[in-house]
Amino acid sequence: MMAFNINMARTRQVGSAVTDRLVGAVSRPRSAHWTIRRRETPPTAGRSRRACKAAHRDSTPGYGSQSGFTLIELLLATALIALIMAMAYGGFRAGVRATSSGEELIEETNRLRVVHQFIRRQIAHSRPLIIEQDGQDVIRFEGESERIRFIAPMPGYLGFGGPYVQELRVERGDVGVDLVFAFAMLNGYEPGDLNRDPPVTLLEDIGRANFEFLGYDEDGESVFWSDFWEPVDQVPLSVSLRFSMERDNGLFFPQLVTPVIIDSGGGVAPRSVDPADIRARMMGVDRQRSRR
Repeated sequence: MMAFNINMARTRQVGSAVTDRLVGAVSRPRSAHWTIRRRETPPTAGRSRRACKAAHRDSTPGYGSQSGFTLIELLLATALIALIMAMAYGGFRAGVRATSSGEELIEETNRLRVVHQFIRRQIAHSRPLIIEQDGQDVIRFEGESERIRFIAPMPGYLGFGGPYVQELRVERGDVGVDLVFAFAMLNGYEPGDLNRDPPVTLLEDIGRANFEFLGYDEDGESVFWSDFWEPVDQVPLSVSLRFSMERDNGLFFPQLVTPVIIDSGGGVAPRSVDPADIRARMMGVDRQRSRR
């Protein structure tokens, strides 16, 4: 019974404390907890949309201070850019053309030099071997103004070793007159073998070509140049080749005069003639021909 009374007393104390708190909260003034705000009227109330935009423009800092480009300014800028690009493209094209023309000039110069050295080497190494024989008629060298046929070794990168029948001749090409080169092995050679395969074109559009041959009379006392080699059973002392080639870039084929290196009694000159005398006479004939 005593414990029940104690619990009842505690319950009363808690209830009285809660009641005091509620009463105190209700008795406080309303202004301490809530602030009543009056609805303000917006500044744009009653104005038109245009007036609102004007007010916004005037109240916004920096509004309307930025200016754009006019149409004339855009057209001028576009024209200047186009002019600069045209000038740059023109300079680029000029550089490309100069580079291309320089490369073509170098390539053609190298081709002329290689062909000149090749012809000189092949003619200089001519051999007095028999190309064709019909009874007592023997052909060792054939020479005309636009064609020569002879026997000489081929370079290692072009042949398989041994002597070759070779022919340099002038033919009509696609553009003009071309200098072509044909060859066939001497071993097993038959007339017509040089025309069996297409010849190799050495130079194109050479204008006019002229072969000349340095010969000697029967007693070997005098030498002379001729555009036709009559003693086909002998090899001439020297061979000359001239081109009337004209190029817009100023290139030309230098005159080729090459002596035949060999000295055979049955092929080149009588052994009674001193090679030094032949060389001197050849130089004298060259001087006379150059004066003419």
